[in-house]
Amino acid sequence: MDLVTGGTGIVGAHMLLELLRAGRVVRVIHRAGADRDVVRRIFAHYGEGERAADVQWVEADVMDVVALADAMQGVEHVYHAAALVSFDPRKKAGLMDVNVRGTANVVNAALEAGVKRLCHVSSTAAIGAAPAGVQRDEAMPWVDGPATSDYARSKHLAEMEVLRGLAEGLDVVMVNPCVVLGPGPNGRSSMSIVNRLQRGTRWYTAGTNAFVDARDVAACMRLLMEHGAPGERYLLVGENAGYRRLFELLSNGFGHAAPSKEAKPWMLELAWRAEKLRALFTGASPMVTKATVASSIGQRAYSNAKVRALLGYRFRTLEESVANVVSFAKESA
Repeated sequence: MDLVTGGTGIVGAHMLLELLRAGRVVRVIHRAGADRDVVRRIFAHYGEGERAADVQWVEADVMDVVALADAMQGVEHVYHAAALVSFDPRKKAGLMDVNVRGTANVVNAALEAGVKRLCHVSSTAAIGAAPAGVQRDEAMPWVDGPATSDYARSKHLAEMEVLRGLAEGLDVVMVNPCVVLGPGPNGRSSMSIVNRLQRGTRWYTAGTNAFVDARDVAACMRLLMEHGAPGERYLLVGENAGYRRLFELLSNGFGHAAPSKEAKPWMLELAWRAEKLRALFTGASPMVTKATVASSIGQRAYSNAKVRALLGYRFRTLEESVANVVSFAKESA
């Protein structure tokens, strides 16, 4: 029996399908009111919609220690993918609750239930900085500073909870995916970028980042559950690329002209300040924040050498990932 948290998200849903294909019995916790049908839609996109009936759904929340403990009974492996992803400064408390205390609850429940191993989904946000032109890797030390986002801080602290579990006797392994591209709920995570480009845009940003296919994340997690070293973390990176290239591929996939105007840093600085004011007066979530602007113009690159050396895994190209998510978005339109 495998338990997956965050099963209605991009990573979680692909994890469910990966485990079912491997013949595992899969249980997934979901919050009350969660859109469980998104799992069926993702499965159907891959021509395996009937497998959704094989998932064992249990209503629970990572903040509900009693329900979480019940869900852990009889479980061998836990894949902890539940997390809050937000760069809205007003969500700081929620990030600390879900990402840090929620992870602590999962670790504690796994220890109590005698779970054999836990795979924790962290993020490249928890990887330390590197000098310009140097790819970041798992050995980069964490540095907290004025520019550190609350999301990054919450993911780092969540890793500390996982390592605390290791010290208390729980076998753990961690993965640090970059920007995960794959079918998922509209408007959430990378699907917000996909949905925006589906409508078309003339603008691009000059930043670079790393991107990875959701199918590769799920496959590596299953393999690392078996082969990963205890307490180690593994960067899951398909390709380092500029946002301009990502936007061009998405635009072409949706039949739009490629973006031709660069959103200059000064424009973005004005934009996040204007959005902050709009959010203050309307109560709505800002469309851009100081943290998202920093990410969109930053120059980041990450290495997947560690996981490739261990697993010999071949990651999909950015073109393959974009083609997959564009196809799903068109089906959902």
